[in-house]
Order: sequence, then structure tokens, then C-alpha cells
Amino acid sequence: MFGYVRPEKELLLMRDFSRYRSIYCGLCKTIKKRYGNLQRSIVTYDMTFLATLLLSLSREDSEIVTEGCVLNPITKKAISKNHPALDFAADASIILAYFSALDNVRDEKPVKGRLQSLLFRRSGKKAGLLYPELSAKIEACLLELSELEKGDYDTAAADVFGRLLAEVFSEGGKILDHPDRELLIRVMPDVGFALGKWVYLIDAFDDREDDLHNKQWNPLLKFSELDSRIFAEETLRGCEEEVDRLLALLPYLRDGSIIGNIATIGLVRTRERVLAGIELPRI
Repeated sequence: MFGYVRPEKELLLMRDFSRYRSIYCGLCKTIKKRYGNLQRSIVTYDMTFLATLLLSLSREDSEIVTEGCVLNPITKKAISKNHPALDFAADASIILAYFSALDNVRDEKPVKGRLQSLLFRRSGKKAGLLYPELSAKIEACLLELSELEKGDYDTAAADVFGRLLAEVFSEGGKILDHPDRELLIRVMPDVGFALGKWVYLIDAFDDREDDLHNKQWNPLLKFSELDSRIFAEETLRGCEEEVDRLLALLPYLRDGSIIGNIATIGLVRTRERVLAGIELPRI
């Protein structure tokens, strides 16, 4: 489901793209440091966005070091390290991966879910001890989604996933050290809700034909192909406008151009590509 919240690379300044990549690689290395090498496979653009957003609103920036990467150990690159924003994004990534795996066990992917849950069991429980309330809320939302997916096709599932991501963004806002922290605490959950709803619906549209063929639950199957496209486009546009409006309220201390690129261009271009059936480019 994750991987849609991404920048439009061609319209980023080179220094901004380098900064974004340093955060992506930094999140990957933070996951390795806190949970192990295999768990690095769960790093996503979506959680990189959360890490970037939290860094942009933090009084202190991350450290920037030059290191090699497991995929390219010879060429050294800039890596963001040692910051609570990266730690939280790593912890939240693990919690989401663990409970998503358990959710797969209950639903149509039991074999895949069991393998994933075994991989993330230890790390998921470790992250859950750091954020027990957040873990419980994520689990509750996924259970609610699981129940919805046993019934008729219902687009209310997008709101449930919106609430799930709202909890993640809300918890992330609480770690921030910012002069206007109260504003962040008010706005961050709403950003998460709009973005979570957007992620769920764009993934549902992306998977619609496969789910129809495989007889799997998808909320957009309640509509004809044309009507599902109309509904998805209208709803996704509304979510994009809400994300843009909310993010414009936030008092950035750095990286505002990266956040702006993702919010005003990246989401739009991703929607256009998915609705047109065009494969998303590598970043």
C-alpha cells in the first residue's frame, strides 16, 4: 500500500534532491541500527516524507555524514543520521509493517502474512514497547479494516486508514521541539488523515483490475470502471487540496521546498500516472 507519497524528482533543485535522498538513506540506516539488516526492506517513500516533514519542523537538524550503502558500498553519499525524527519514522515503519503482516494472516494472504509476521515479530514487539498507545491504535484500525473487508464494498475503509495515519502523524508531532509546538500538535493529525485517505484510495485504484480478476475485496469495485475512476479522481483531488492547505499552515525551519514539491506536485503527478495506468518512475 505504501510508496505513493513521493517528490517529483525532475522539478526538485539538485541540492533538495540530494537532501531528500540523504533522508531516505538515513531512514534505511536508522532501521538497520535499531532493528536489523533484513528490516531495512520496509523503508518507503511515504515514511521518508514523514521523516522529512518532522525534520523540517525540528529546531535542530540531523547530522549529515558521508558513508557507503549496502547497495553501493564503493560510492559514498550524504546520509542523515542521529535525529529523533528518523528514530520515530523507523519505529513507526516497523509497527506498521508488523501489524500489516498480522492483518495479512487474517485476510487473503496468510502465507505471505505468516512469513512477514515472523520476520517482524521481534522488532514489532520492540517498537511496540516504545509506543504502546500508538501500536494499540494502529492494531485497532487494521482490525476495523479487516472487518469492513468481510462485508460489502465500502469506501469508508479509506477513512479508517486515514485515522490510522492520523495517529502516526499525531504521535510524530509530539516529539518535535519547535517554538510553535501547539500548532503542530493540532495540524499534524489532520495532515495524516487526509494523506492516509489519499494513500488508501490511490492504492485501491491501482489494484482494482487485479482485485477484480482475483476476486479480492476492493472498495472501488462497488462502482463500474468509469464511475470508480470518477469517484477516485474527485476524492483524491479533494485530499490533495486538504494536504496542501494544512501543510501551508506549518512553520517550517528548513526543507520547505521539498515538502512543497511533494504536496503540490508529487501527489498530483502520482495520481495522474496511476489513473492513466502509467508505471511510477524510480526516484
